[in-house]
Amino acid sequence: MKFKITKGLDLKMDGAAMDRTLDFVLPGTFHIRPADFRWLKPKLLVQAGDRVEIGTPLFCDKQDERVVIVSPVAGNVKEVVRGEKRVIEEIAIARDADAPTETAVPFEPPTDGEAVRKLLLQNGLWPCLRQRPYSTVPNPDAKPKAVFVSCFDSNPLAPDFNVLMRGKEEDFRQGIKMLQLASDNVPVHLCMQENTDNQIFEATENIQMHYFGGPHPAGNVGTQIHRIDPLDKGETVWFLDPQDVARIGRFFTNHILAFNKTAALTGPVVKDTGYFNTIYGADLSTLLADNLTQENVRVISGSVLSGSKLGDSPTLAFHDRQITVIAEGGQREILGWLLPGLKKWSLSHTFLSWLTPKRPYDVNTSLHGGRRAVMMTDVYDKVFPFGLMPLQLLKACEIKDIEQMEALGIYEVDSEDFALCELVCPSKKEWQQIVEEALYELRIKN
Repeated sequence: MKFKITKGLDLKMDGAAMDRTLDFVLPGTFHIRPADFRWLKPKLLVQAGDRVEIGTPLFCDKQDERVVIVSPVAGNVKEVVRGEKRVIEEIAIARDADAPTETAVPFEPPTDGEAVRKLLLQNGLWPCLRQRPYSTVPNPDAKPKAVFVSCFDSNPLAPDFNVLMRGKEEDFRQGIKMLQLASDNVPVHLCMQENTDNQIFEATENIQMHYFGGPHPAGNVGTQIHRIDPLDKGETVWFLDPQDVARIGRFFTNHILAFNKTAALTGPVVKDTGYFNTIYGADLSTLLADNLTQENVRVISGSVLSGSKLGDSPTLAFHDRQITVIAEGGQREILGWLLPGLKKWSLSHTFLSWLTPKRPYDVNTSLHGGRRAVMMTDVYDKVFPFGLMPLQLLKACEIKDIEQMEALGIYEVDSEDFALCELVCPSKKEWQQIVEEALYELRIKN
């Protein structure tokens, strides 16, 4: 099926990834962070000084101890970093020099869905899956009504999936077969971008193919689920990244457990953009060193719209596929609103830059305005492609009115679906955080 998204917005930015492989030597320290897995409450399974191998459980979910996060490398636990109320913030692992990046795992080939799920849980591959609603690691006992694999990304500076998936084509097809078995043969939907090269994905059998066109958020899995098979209360779907599908396929085909990933380094302040091969948790400081045009920058795991800000030891989050680096803003401009603004992005016609809509911009973190009370405006409707009322839903989320949220379709959306609403918001509200907090309250009540 073909779907055309008409409501949305493409934020044009400088710094797209060039089709080249950047030199990146795996560092000696890896940082595994429970915050990469939404609302997972970690129970520590190792201590500082412990020896770990690839696949050794580091912590599990207190709510379901079958869900474990494992070590992606072999080495020794260097430190367990705790924050307020002794919450585990990260586990630092000192990787063995020249250690292999994958390991063989012997097991009998599974014959049913229960056996597949058990192997995924035991070997730390279950967190590759997420569910809607809530975008959390799914309950291993719950059966989804469908599985979604989004095969393109429409975020600013998003990587090319044909580059990310090179050499992983057969593993991807095998991974789809195992997902079909694990989900008891519910429909598997591959969502691709129209008028592009999709040969890697179109060679897959026994799946449903869909093609999306239009501006962002056409590539968001939430938009795709809403158009193909909308969610209602009590229903769940699984979704995952194509690279994670290939990782699962390789595990079951070759009995190899590995957490390698290809990702993009992007951003207007990056000197040499491109793609790099890494392992989950790797410290990327050396990748960024001497490759930025200025010092005062913000490093983001994910897209500039919905990614997470990184600190002194930047790592690619478990489910992300790009690093974006932009300049920190905050500098005041004298009479800035009176200038023509040929180099300033604006949704409205405030600046003359609207005359060149395809021009990429050097954006930064400046808000370009002050925070204020929510304004009654139709600006959200212009960038929100769901058949819902965004302003009313956002106001219900802000006051955490559960009944109103459910009546307005909260189960169909997640925080990233409101990234554009946050971008164009005249009140400068942090809608993504507000929606995530509301979803957390909803999950507790249910």
